[in-house]
Amino acid sequence: MRIFKFSLLSILLTLISCSQMPIGKMDSDAPKVFGFNPNAELGIKGNDLREKVESAKAAGPAAVEYLATDLFIKGNDASIRGDFQTASQIFKFVADLKPNDAYVRRKLAYELIRGGEVKDAEKILEAAFKESGAKDEQVGLILASVYSSIDKPKDARATYQRLLALNPESEEACLYLSRTYVVEKMYKEAHSLLVGCEKKSSDNPVFSFFRGKMEYDRGNKTLAKTYFEKSLKIDPTYAQAALAIGALYEEKENFMAALGVYKKFVADDNNSSNTQVLARLVSIMFSLEKNTEVIPYAETLSSMDNSDLNLKVRLGLLYSDVERFDEAAKLFKDVLEVVPESDKVLYYLGALSQQVNKGTDAITYFKRIKSDSPLFGDAGLQVGQVMAAEAREDYVAGKSEHMAEFNKFVENRAKENPEMQVELKMLQASFFEDTFQYKNAIATLGAMKEHKNFTESHSYYLASILEKNGDFLEARKLVQAIVDKDPNNAHALNFLGYSFLEKNEKMDKAYEYISKAVSLKPDDGYIRDSMAWYFYQTGKFNEALSESKKASELVKGDPTITKHLGMIYQRLSYYDKAKQYLTEALKSAQVQSERDDVLKLLEDVERGRLPASKP
Repeated sequence: MRIFKFSLLSILLTLISCSQMPIGKMDSDAPKVFGFNPNAELGIKGNDLREKVESAKAAGPAAVEYLATDLFIKGNDASIRGDFQTASQIFKFVADLKPNDAYVRRKLAYELIRGGEVKDAEKILEAAFKESGAKDEQVGLILASVYSSIDKPKDARATYQRLLALNPESEEACLYLSRTYVVEKMYKEAHSLLVGCEKKSSDNPVFSFFRGKMEYDRGNKTLAKTYFEKSLKIDPTYAQAALAIGALYEEKENFMAALGVYKKFVADDNNSSNTQVLARLVSIMFSLEKNTEVIPYAETLSSMDNSDLNLKVRLGLLYSDVERFDEAAKLFKDVLEVVPESDKVLYYLGALSQQVNKGTDAITYFKRIKSDSPLFGDAGLQVGQVMAAEAREDYVAGKSEHMAEFNKFVENRAKENPEMQVELKMLQASFFEDTFQYKNAIATLGAMKEHKNFTESHSYYLASILEKNGDFLEARKLVQAIVDKDPNNAHALNFLGYSFLEKNEKMDKAYEYISKAVSLKPDDGYIRDSMAWYFYQTGKFNEALSESKKASELVKGDPTITKHLGMIYQRLSYYDKAKQYLTEALKSAQVQSERDDVLKLLEDVERGRLPASKP
C-alpha cells in the first residue's frame, strides 16, 4: 500500500538519520591543548563553542575530529528533541570544523530549514546540488521545495525538471513538478505531466489520485471521483483513494454509499487491517446506530490499536447492549487500569454490575466517582436504588440490616449533595411506600416541600401516598393547588376525578375532571381507565367496556386496568372473559392485598356462573 504525503517535513524525516556521523571515531586520548579538555561536558553557548572550535583548529586534526564528532552527537540530540534552532547552531560549528564534508553540510541545511532559516539553507543546498553534478535526487528535492517556499517557482520547476530528466520514474519529482504547475493554475500542463508519469509507472496509483485531488481542489468533484476510482482500480489496496471516494459521499451525506465503499475495501484480505478506512467505517456505523453490525469492525480496529480507549469504551457499551456482559466488563476494566479515575468508565461498570445483579460491585464502582464529577449526583441515586432493592428484600425477610444502611446512605449523600436532596428523598419515600410505611414516606417528602427542586410531580407523588394513607382531603388539596396553577394538567385532573370516584363523591365533578383529562391526553391508558371506572360506577357498562378496552391496549399488563376490565365483563355476564382478565390481573398483582381482592372477584365469577351451569 502506497502512502504519499505532500510535505517538506516528510522528506526531511526520511533523509535525516540518527546514526553517528561518519567522520572518524572518538579518540579518548586526544591532546589537551589550549585549555581544551576532551573529557569535559561541552556547553552550547555560541561564544564558548566558537572558542572551542578555534582551539580545536589550532590544536590539529585529532582535536578537530574529536570536537566535530561530539558536537554532531549533541546537534543530533537537539534535533531529535525538536530543538531545531539549537541543532542548526551546533551544526554550523560542525560544518566550520569539517567544511569539505558534504554530509555535514546537508545535515546543516536540513536543520536550518526545520529552524526556519530557509534562506541560509538555500545557499548550502545550491552548492551541494552543484557539487553532485545535479544528480543528487534527495538534495535536489529539498532544494526545489525551498525554492517553492521562498516564492521562486521557476527555479523550483527547473530543478524538478532536471531531476525528472535524470530519473524519468521519480515519483516525487513528477508530483512536485505538477504541483508547481497547479500553483500557477497551469492545469493542462499538470495533467499532461501526470499522464506521462503514469505511463512510465502504470502500476502506481498516485498519479491518478493526484489528478483527482487537483480537480477536487478546483471544485470539479464529479471528475475528481472518476480519477479517484481509476486510482483505486490501478491499486485496490490504495487506501487514500478509497477514503477520498468515501469522503465525497459523506460530503453529500450519502452515508450508506460511503459505507459501501469502505466495506468493500476492507473486505479484501489485503486491506482488512487498514486502520484509516476501518476508523471511518466504524465512525459512520456508530453515527447510524448500526450497533450490531459494527461490532466485528470495531473489534478488529481495537485489536490493532490497543491504545484507543474511546473505542474500547464504545465497544464495551455495544457488548452491554447485546448482553455480552463479561466482554464489556473486561474492556471497561482495561480502560480503568489506564485512567483509574474516569467517572464515565466507573459509571459504566456500575451500571453493568447492576444489570448482572452484582449489587455490591455496582455500589463500589458508583461510590468511587468523585464529588466534583457531573455524574456524582446520578451515581448516588444508582447506589440508593441498589441499596433500596436490598432493603426491600430485608423487609420481606424480616431483617433490618440493609434498611439501616440504605437510610444512612440517603441521609449522608443528601447532605453532601444538596442539589440531589429531593431525588434522594424521593427514593427513600418510594422505599417507605413499597414497604407500607406511608407515614414515613409522607414525612420524608413533606420535609422537602420548600426545596427549590421540589416540583409539581413531587407534589403529585406526595398526594398519591397521602391518599393511600387515607388522608384524602390533604391529597386533594395538594393536587387542587396544581390544577389551580395549571388548569390543563391532565394527570392532576385525572387524580382528582378518580379520587372522587373512589369515594363515590361529586360524580358530576369527577366526570368533568376526567373527561377534560381525556381530551388533553387521549392516548393515556390510565386516564382512559378512570373514564371506564366512571361509567362502571354510574352503571353504563357498555361505555365502560369500550373505554376499558382502550386502556388495556394502551397499557398492557397493568393489574388494576386488567382487573377493571374483568369486573366490567363480569357485570355484562361475559364470565369467560371476566375469568380470563381477572386471572391475568392475579398473575401481575404486586402485593398480597391486590391478590386477595382479585381472588375474591374470581370466586364471585364462579358463583355467578353456577346457576347457569345447571341442567
